[in-house]
Amino acid sequence: MADPEDPAIPRAGFGTRAIHDADLPPGIAEQPVSPPIWLTSDYLYESLEHYADVINERRPGYVYGRYGNPTHVALHWVLSSLEGAEAAWSFASGMAALHSSLTALVREGGHIVAQRTVYGGTYALLTQVLPGYGISSTFAEPEPDAIVAAIRPETAAVLIETLANPTFRVSDVRGIAGVCARRGVPLVVDNTVPSPYLLRPLEIEGVALVVHATSKYIGGHSDLIGGAVAGSRDLVERIRHLALNQGATAGAFEAWLALRGVQTLGLRMARQSGTALRLATELAGHPKLEDVGYAGLPDHPDHARAADLFGGAGFGAMLSFSLRGGYEAASGFGSALRVARVGSSFGGLRTEVCHPATTSHRQLPAEERAAAGIGDGLLRVAVGGEDPEDLVEDFLRALEKA
Repeated sequence: MADPEDPAIPRAGFGTRAIHDADLPPGIAEQPVSPPIWLTSDYLYESLEHYADVINERRPGYVYGRYGNPTHVALHWVLSSLEGAEAAWSFASGMAALHSSLTALVREGGHIVAQRTVYGGTYALLTQVLPGYGISSTFAEPEPDAIVAAIRPETAAVLIETLANPTFRVSDVRGIAGVCARRGVPLVVDNTVPSPYLLRPLEIEGVALVVHATSKYIGGHSDLIGGAVAGSRDLVERIRHLALNQGATAGAFEAWLALRGVQTLGLRMARQSGTALRLATELAGHPKLEDVGYAGLPDHPDHARAADLFGGAGFGAMLSFSLRGGYEAASGFGSALRVARVGSSFGGLRTEVCHPATTSHRQLPAEERAAAGIGDGLLRVAVGGEDPEDLVEDFLRALEKA
């Protein structure tokens, strides 16, 4: 910032001073408690050579918002730390993170093995977008034997979700990682639902990349769209260069929102996971429900696997259940809720309920939904931060009216 009392600086006109005197104040020695947000899209340099050296990565520095800024760097540092990764990069959405990661790994003629039950947007990417690049996909159960049977000579990546959205069956991450390590195929793990609070997949040998929709638990406040990938420095660097050319980098404000949210991830996940277990326990065995999908229940088929993977930190903040009576019963239940509400996403502080067959997983053909366990009576529940007793009362009351 120009010092107006400095006689060496000529007195400029009003418009010039309004622009140039708005620079950062010099000599700030104190560290701000809240990480600042850098909204600038471009930067100034001492010379042509200075600019050329930075943009060609011959010296450190910043160039343009799409290439990242100090807000992005702060987010990448904390995500790398929480995931136990060498590097991380943030994206404009979770789907952008997944798209850039897969296209960095798989070229034309390549093949992907993906677990059968995946998020609907992921299914659309694999079946509608990537085939246009000459990339094919095979869907298999997230068990080692099924993955082995699906791998081909041209398989260049395996993709799984730790907790399958929306049934929340638990993938055999350790077993599949072992298969991928032996076959030399990179394993990409979508860890959005459990978050690094419950599981850090990169600690398991054979996992190459972890992807997140930071819109969910990392952000935690239902106010941003973003994504991230974490892994080895070399692999993330490949993805970063691709993302720059794809224009997929996170916006500075969204990166700051994720940076703000991740600081309370542990507090939120502990609270929301505990409430989810309480709610699932209260709903289990209800006569209007066919089943409750929550691995924290002792009789859940994946309970032991989840306990091993998550190490006692909890079982996640999402669950599902199927109502007897199909869609009509599910619709009546959703309309009867008063504390929880029908909502479009998860990971925030409000409890949201959705009907996957007609919304989040609408892209799957009926036969694929049936194979994945997504029936017409299935509802997905993203447990928020409300008091547990209020949610239990709300769900039991809604079931009576369904």
